Amino acid sequence: WENVTAGEHNLSVQLTNNDHTPVVPLAFETVNVTVGGNATGNETAVTISAQDMAFDTDTITVPAGANVTMTFDNRDAGVPHNVAVYDSPLRSEEIFAGEVVTGPAETTYTFTAPSEPGTYYFQCDIHPSMNGDFIVE
Repeated sequence: WENVTAGEHNLSVQLTNNDHTPVVPLAFETVNVTVGGNATGNETAVTISAQDMAFDTDTITVPAGANVTMTFDNRDAGVPHNVAVYDSPLRSEEIFAGEVVTGPAETTYTFTAPSEPGTYYFQCDIHPSMNGDFIVE
């Protein structure tokens, strides 16, 4: 199951004939599942690279509330970069700011995407001209 919301859920299965009529006597089973408040079922992997003072993408798309694992590859030798996610280009609210790494180097960031769908913003905090849309669906 993917994108299961927190709370109680029921899964029922009933045995039927090939014409979709129930088998007699009825044969069915129900399973009750409770999903905790912090569980989203969304594990999302993202890869982004920096080379020649630019990211290799200007759009990152993830599911709402996803547990994001971002692999960041800084290919610029001797140049520090990071990836940070903000509410907008105004950077009023920081969602995530990754550790700055000097290239060539690779690091892995983990964070939770916003639960509210929308278009957010990502950038390199050292070089804000390196940026793009962080889309939450």
